Amino acid sequence: MKVVVALLLNTWLLVGLTGWLRAEYRRAAPGLRRWLLPALVLRLAAGVFSHGPDGRLMSFWGQALTAQFWARPGAAWALWQGHELRAGVQVLDSYQWSNTLFTIKILSLLNLASLGSEWLNGVYLSLFCFVGCWVLVRTLARLFPAAPAEAGAVAFLLWPSVVWWAAGITKEALLLGSAAALTALVLNRLYSAGPGGRWPRLGSWLLLGFLAWLHLRMRYFFALPLLGCLLALAGTTLATRRGWLPAGWRWQLLALASGLGLAGLLVVAVGGEPVSRGFITSQLWQNYLHGLATSSGRPHLAFVGLRPTLGSMASYFPLAAFQALARPWLGESAAPLYVAAGLENLLLLCLLATAAWNVVRGQPGRLPAGLVLALLLYCLVLAGLVGLSTPNLGTLHRYRAIVLPWLLWLSLQGLNAQMRIGRKSK
Repeated sequence: MKVVVALLLNTWLLVGLTGWLRAEYRRAAPGLRRWLLPALVLRLAAGVFSHGPDGRLMSFWGQALTAQFWARPGAAWALWQGHELRAGVQVLDSYQWSNTLFTIKILSLLNLASLGSEWLNGVYLSLFCFVGCWVLVRTLARLFPAAPAEAGAVAFLLWPSVVWWAAGITKEALLLGSAAALTALVLNRLYSAGPGGRWPRLGSWLLLGFLAWLHLRMRYFFALPLLGCLLALAGTTLATRRGWLPAGWRWQLLALASGLGLAGLLVVAVGGEPVSRGFITSQLWQNYLHGLATSSGRPHLAFVGLRPTLGSMASYFPLAAFQALARPWLGESAAPLYVAAGLENLLLLCLLATAAWNVVRGQPGRLPAGLVLALLLYCLVLAGLVGLSTPNLGTLHRYRAIVLPWLLWLSLQGLNAQMRIGRKSK
């Protein structure tokens, strides 16, 4: 029975993937088509490798949950709704919003197709992330044809640390894939249909809700800034089209910041303890202390004088955001992984400096001001949260893989025609 179910599921997946690849190849802009298969192979290859003990732990408990399902199929609902898992004498008791528990449940479902194979589960998650990222890249190229289309491919499909960490049995694969697909749906509605355009069908709304729920369940500290910025962007875009808001970037920034602030107040008002000020500061502080304890003798972030108060954390927020993008420095350690990360950070800082210089010269790119400002706010908030809570540079390098592609995409927009990646100069 198990083998029959696995064969049917994998056959369905292969048929669906083949049809999807053919359709996407036809839909993609000519400059993107050549990246479809290479980027897919790269992501799947990265997903085959183990990404650390976290993936092995989730795989172990996922297999235990799948075994319990096959032993008692009639109790499936109770099994997947529970917060306590058992494997022999071992017990894993998690709180309701645990993203580890949620990922374990996803893996237990994937085991029905993979028969418990870790590398095959890694391929499934990598494929999900790739589909979300590719749909976003193709959508960006279609909505903003004046911007270099290859910038999205580099940022979401080819950048080394993004490909590595958002692949395989990692939470980042689900997190980035859901964020990319969600953003693609929102931007498609905001920028492809003018006034009077048709509203999305029910299926699109259901998919939008599912992706938002999935993104929120994976890591709500990461999801809330994105959802808030997308809601603020939607409100700002609507207000600008109706003539309620001037089109200048200063007004756009003011409206976006106000919308994000109101969304934050609403979330805190109705969300309860998981999003309360005290809970957030305590979680950031506990994660910071844990990161310091696990980084002894190695390069790490340290904020002298930081205290578990909102005011103290706000004062260190800009420094934390910068260090999340810049550390480790090149030469900070001779370990190969630190050297590779330092080289990547050096290239990233050069791209950011080039983008800033282009803005000063009056050549910021050809994207809507509201979109650029919304994504910059999201990147700033997320980089600051990651930097404050993650002094361990290895973990930091992993967590920032979610914010990095957005910042890269924005940075590459300002490059002039002669510097557009993969495009021949005319």
